[in-house]
Amino acid sequence: MFHNCIQSFFIFREELFISMRFRRVTLLTLLLCGALLVSAQNSHRPKIGLTLSGGGARGLAHIGILQALDSAGLKVDYLTGTSMGSIIGGLYAIGYSGDSIEAIAKNMDWNILFSNQPNISDISYEEKGEYNKYIIEIPFEYGKPKLASGVISGEALWLQLAKLCWPAKDQKDFTKFNIPFKCIATDVATGDIITLDSGELVTSLRASMAIPSVFTAVTIDGRKLVDGGVVRNFPIITAKEMGADLVIGSNVSGGLQTADKLITPIDILYQLGFYKDAADFEEARKQCDIYISINKDLKDYSAASFGSVDSIIAAGQKVGREMYPVFKHLADSLNALYPPQDSFKVDRLPFTADIELSSIHVTGLVHSDEKFFKQRLRLKPGGCYSSQQLKEAVQNVFGTRFYKLITYNLTPEGYGRSRMDITVEENALTYAKFALNYNSFTNVMAVLNLTQRNFIVKNSRSFVTLGISENPRLEAQYFKYLGRRRNFGFGLQAYYENNGLNFYDQDFEKMQNYRNKYAHVGMNVQFTFGGTMAMGAATRWEYLKYKPQYSPLLELRGSTNQMNSFVYFGINSLDRKIYPTKGMLLDFQTGYIYSQHSGIRVSMDGQPVDPDSVGISFRDFQHAMLKAKYYLHLNDKSAVELNAAGAVNFGNQQSGVNTYFIGGMTDVMHNQIPFVGLFEGEAITTSVAAVQVAWQWEFLRNLFGMPRVGAAVYDLNASTSGKYKYLSGYGLGLGYSSRLGPIEATMMYSDQVGRVRFYVNMGFNF
Repeated sequence: MFHNCIQSFFIFREELFISMRFRRVTLLTLLLCGALLVSAQNSHRPKIGLTLSGGGARGLAHIGILQALDSAGLKVDYLTGTSMGSIIGGLYAIGYSGDSIEAIAKNMDWNILFSNQPNISDISYEEKGEYNKYIIEIPFEYGKPKLASGVISGEALWLQLAKLCWPAKDQKDFTKFNIPFKCIATDVATGDIITLDSGELVTSLRASMAIPSVFTAVTIDGRKLVDGGVVRNFPIITAKEMGADLVIGSNVSGGLQTADKLITPIDILYQLGFYKDAADFEEARKQCDIYISINKDLKDYSAASFGSVDSIIAAGQKVGREMYPVFKHLADSLNALYPPQDSFKVDRLPFTADIELSSIHVTGLVHSDEKFFKQRLRLKPGGCYSSQQLKEAVQNVFGTRFYKLITYNLTPEGYGRSRMDITVEENALTYAKFALNYNSFTNVMAVLNLTQRNFIVKNSRSFVTLGISENPRLEAQYFKYLGRRRNFGFGLQAYYENNGLNFYDQDFEKMQNYRNKYAHVGMNVQFTFGGTMAMGAATRWEYLKYKPQYSPLLELRGSTNQMNSFVYFGINSLDRKIYPTKGMLLDFQTGYIYSQHSGIRVSMDGQPVDPDSVGISFRDFQHAMLKAKYYLHLNDKSAVELNAAGAVNFGNQQSGVNTYFIGGMTDVMHNQIPFVGLFEGEAITTSVAAVQVAWQWEFLRNLFGMPRVGAAVYDLNASTSGKYKYLSGYGLGLGYSSRLGPIEATMMYSDQVGRVRFYVNMGFNF
C-alpha cells in the first residue's frame, strides 16, 4: 500500500511540476507527508533505498546528496551504485559520512589515479630518470606487440581504494555492511548484468568502474568484468529487488551526448559503451520514487573533468541543499510514525586495528621470482601492519616497474590475524619507446629506446637509448638488483655525446665553432634508501675529442682519455615529473681523474705550442660537482624553485680540457652548469658556484609562468690573482605541461652579455 501510494503521488508530482525547482521541492514535501500518513497503518518502517548513477568525474556530485541526507538525519536502508556511483556509495555504505567522502575526494590526486603511470614518488630511485619520459611505449612479449584490454591498469587507484576500504576488509558479504550494498558490473563476454554483493569490495568497485577500452577488465570468478554503466548505469531496479519500499535516485548521467559535447577520448568511449544502458534507464526512471537529476548543474563538466573536483562537488551540494527539506520531512515523518530504536549517526565508520599477517602468498609470477618479490615487499609473517604500511610495501615492489598490477586480498584467520594473498600481473619484459624533443642547443631530436628486463640474468634491467640529431646521443645501461632486501645493485654504463659548441671571447662575442665529443664506459655499485635516496661508487674510462679548433688564435685538435673514479650521492623526492611543486632533486659527486693519455695537439698561428705554456695540463686531480633543486610548495597553484650548483677541479686550471660549461636553461650535456641568460658554453671554467631562484605559477590549467633570477661567480681557482668573474641573469618563461613533456619558451637577459635572448625546449631532454 505504501509503495502504491508513493508511486501515485510521484506521478501526480510530475504532472504538477513547474520549472522552478523550489516549487517542485514544496510539492514533493507535501506529497511525501501525505503518503506517510496514509501508510501509517503498516506494521513495519518503510525501507529507504539510495541509488547513485555512474558518470565518471560527474559522479562526485553525489557527495552533496549524501551530505544532505546526513544533515536531515534520514537513514538509508539499502544502497546501490554503478561506476563512480559505486565508489561513492561503497564508501558511504561501510560507514564514511558525506563530509568525510568530500574531504577524501578533494585530497586525491585524480590525475595519478586515472592514469597508467604511478606517481614518481612511488618509483624506485634507479628507475626515476627513465620514468614517463616517452610519448609511446609499446610492450613486446615473445617478439610480438602485447595489447591489453584497456589502457589503464589502475594500480594507484586500486591501492587508494584498498586503503579507504580497510574498515571492511574482514566483511566479505556486502549486505552486512552498515548499509547493505550492491554494485553493478558487466560481463564483457556475454553482455550480462552482474550484481556484485560479496567477495572483495575493492575488486568489485574497481570492476564496476572499468570503463571499456580505458581501464583494463577485472576478473572475478572467472569472468572478465567492465563498467556496469554499459548495461545498468542507474540501478534503481536492484535497490527494489533488495527490498526498498521507496528509492531515492541521484543521477549525474545526461544520457547519450550530442556531437559537440564529445570532446575527450573518455567522453567518446562512454558514448560508445553506454548505448545499451539508454533503454534500461527509461525503465529505471519509472521505478524511481524520488528522482534527483543533477545534470542541469553539471552541463559544463564531462566524465573526464577530474580537474574540476571542487566545482562538481559544489554543484551537488547546491542540489543537496534544495532537496534537504524533502529529506528532512521524510526523516521526521518516519521517526514520528516508527520511532527508531537507535539514534541516527553521521559517522558510522568502525574502528579497525592493525592486523597480524599469518602468511604471505604470491601468485602470477612468471618472469620474476618470488624471492625477489618478497624481499622488495619487506613484509614478514607475524608482523603487525596498518593499511598505510601495506600500501607502501606494495608500492616498493611496484616501483621497480617489473609489474603492471599488484593486488591483494586479506583472508581472516582468527582474531586479528589474516592471510595475505597477492595477485601479480607482470609487465612485458621488452618495451620499445619513442619520444621527440626540441631544444635551442640540440635542435630537433628523435629519441628511440629499447628496454629489456631480465636480460641474461633475472632481476635486472637493461636499456639502450639513441638520440638522432645533428648533436647525437647514445646511452646504454645495465643494472642488477642484489642484496637481501634488493636495495643494493651493480651497474654497467656506456655514454656518448657529440656537441656543436661555440667559443666566446671575454666580451661574450662568438669567435669560432667547434665539435666537442665525450664518451665514457664504466661500472658502479649503488645502495638505495627507500625510493628517494641513493649513494654509490663508480669507475669509468672517459674519452674527450676536440675538432676542428678551439679559437682563431689557439687551436686544440685531437683527443684524450682518462680514468675517473668517484663516489656519488643522489636525492629525488619530487612529487611529479613535470613542474613539481615540492621535493628535492640533488646530484653530488666527487672523485679523482688519473691516467690521462693525451693526444691533444696545441698550436698558435699554425705553430706547435707546449700545452703547459698555455695552461693545458694533464696532471691527476680531484674534482667535485653539486647540482641541487628544491621546490617549496606555496599553494595549489604556485611553488618556489631554489637552485644551487657548483663545480671545481682542485689544483687543476686547464683552460680547455675537463672544464665546466656554464649556460643553458636545461641540463643537456656533460659537465654543464645551467644558468639563465647564457647559452651553453658561453662561459668555460674549472670552478663555478651559481644560485638561481624561480617562481612557478600555474595561472591556467597546465599553463605556467616562471620568472627567474640567477647569480654566479666563476674562475675561483684564479682567486689569488684577483680574477674572480661574475654573472647575473634574468628570465621570464612560459611553460605548458603536455603529454610530450614540458614545453617552455624563455626570454632571458644577462648583464654581462647585454642582449635579450630566447630559449625554447619542447619535451624531455635526452
